[in-house]
Amino acid sequence: MSSAKHLGVVVGGSLTKSIEVRLDPGAPTAIGHYVMAPLEGGGQLLGMVTDVLLRSAESGPTSWPPPAGNDPASALLREVLLDTGVYTAIEVTPYLEVNQASGENARARRIPRHFAPVEQAGQEAIDAAFAVGDRAGISLGTPLGMESVEVCVDIEKLFERSAGIFGKSGTGKTVIAVQLLDAMVQYSAGRPANADRTVALVFDMHDDYGQRIKFEGGERSSLKGLHPQGVGVYSLERNAINVDGRVTIGTRDILPEDLEAVREVLASTPAAVDASYECSARFGDSWLDEILADAPSPRVVKTLWKPEEQPDDINWNRVATRLGVHPGSFDSLRRGLRKLARREFVQSGGSQVGSVINEIVNMLQGGKSVVVQFGRFGNDLTSYMLVANMLSRRIWEKYQEAKEAARGDRAREPNRLVIVIEEAHKFVDRALAGQSIFGQIARELRKYNVTLLVIDQRPSQIDSEVLSQIGTRFCFQLDSDADVEALVGGVVGRAGLRQVIASLESRQQALVFGHALPMPVMVRPPDLPATRTPGASLRDRLRGAAPASEVSPSGLYG
Repeated sequence: MSSAKHLGVVVGGSLTKSIEVRLDPGAPTAIGHYVMAPLEGGGQLLGMVTDVLLRSAESGPTSWPPPAGNDPASALLREVLLDTGVYTAIEVTPYLEVNQASGENARARRIPRHFAPVEQAGQEAIDAAFAVGDRAGISLGTPLGMESVEVCVDIEKLFERSAGIFGKSGTGKTVIAVQLLDAMVQYSAGRPANADRTVALVFDMHDDYGQRIKFEGGERSSLKGLHPQGVGVYSLERNAINVDGRVTIGTRDILPEDLEAVREVLASTPAAVDASYECSARFGDSWLDEILADAPSPRVVKTLWKPEEQPDDINWNRVATRLGVHPGSFDSLRRGLRKLARREFVQSGGSQVGSVINEIVNMLQGGKSVVVQFGRFGNDLTSYMLVANMLSRRIWEKYQEAKEAARGDRAREPNRLVIVIEEAHKFVDRALAGQSIFGQIARELRKYNVTLLVIDQRPSQIDSEVLSQIGTRFCFQLDSDADVEALVGGVVGRAGLRQVIASLESRQQALVFGHALPMPVMVRPPDLPATRTPGASLRDRLRGAAPASEVSPSGLYG
């Protein structure tokens, strides 16, 4: 081990909690740094600093501290006591046993002996821990305070299970999402077989993933701007320009299952949604148009009453009673449906979404990612949830059919699809997780080659069963203890991870952990420079060094 980076020696600790290291005088380290110590029998322990402590060898120096004056006697007493009677220590959470000679790593099951030397981990040690042969990776950035070191994650492993990006508004969630998706598109473009490609379906709430992305620090090229041939863009707006198509929903496209997902934002009662199933069963595809009419149509009357049984004064209250539905619940259903039907992208009297679904599926299964932009509807949560649920459910069904038709033939299977949703807790909260297609996708893992990338500010409101299926987690600054606990609950060393998350600054700092990584990493993610090229965060293998411009802490973050 290199004496140039010597930090201190092990003085105590526990495998299940943390190891305490007494620092050498003046040794520089901080929360989030990576350190290594030799293990008896071979190999090295790689861990992360999760706390910094002030210790005293005995109670005297802290019970009767030296005077604070500048006189020679006081200064001499302080100099004598510092790093002898009192000292600085760090707590290190042990994660990996690394054997750089054999290239084999394992979860930590041993700890170093007393007084084992501890040193700061360098690029070679990080490579040994995170590299997986010569497979491609995505740069996650540089560990805080270790600007010469770059951490990468295996791109295949990252997207083989659902992933999540969590943090307060303005912390950098969109920036890292753009970089991950940019690397995905670039990587997939180079794959010879379509079954080996990964594509994204992005429900773009604020138009961040199309041509340009806007931030306080300026404007940068986004997915479509970086990959004009590899990304298609659809819009809900009638007069949208530079798009491949428009998403239009017909009233005959809306099913009771779609209403389940937007019931709360429509302020409809559960009984009202139950009534929609009865209406759909009785009136067929045109059920929504029928019950939105000012008065019951002859078709409705004929469906519910025999000619000789028809009452003289037929109104919607009588229809509701005939259906076995409480009139109040029926009125709640009609009010909610009127809210949907008023939207510009909803057209009455027909079916529209089928052709759009086929176009998008053909793009996706042909190896092209798709961004659905909401434009001025982005701040309308009802529109976002309705469209995202409707399209995702139907596209997932197409992938399910294609997967089952392949009958295990790898060459005939569809490519992998990652569905990107924002405000995820609205889709998969405890009340809706059972009805939402996104809850089903998360629970089924990659059964039909479909996974999620969820972006959210309130992970504590996501259903715990769904959250447990989020494999890799990018955690930016969070204020709520409940949100932090929701992310680290059940994770090895969660007490230390809570402290790490609490230390994150409000911008461009993240803790990344989970399925795709052998241990948690606290990083400064790469910036989005104006000169960024497509796939700039993609590494040919997990041992490449990032250009300096890609890991600069300046730029959009200020």
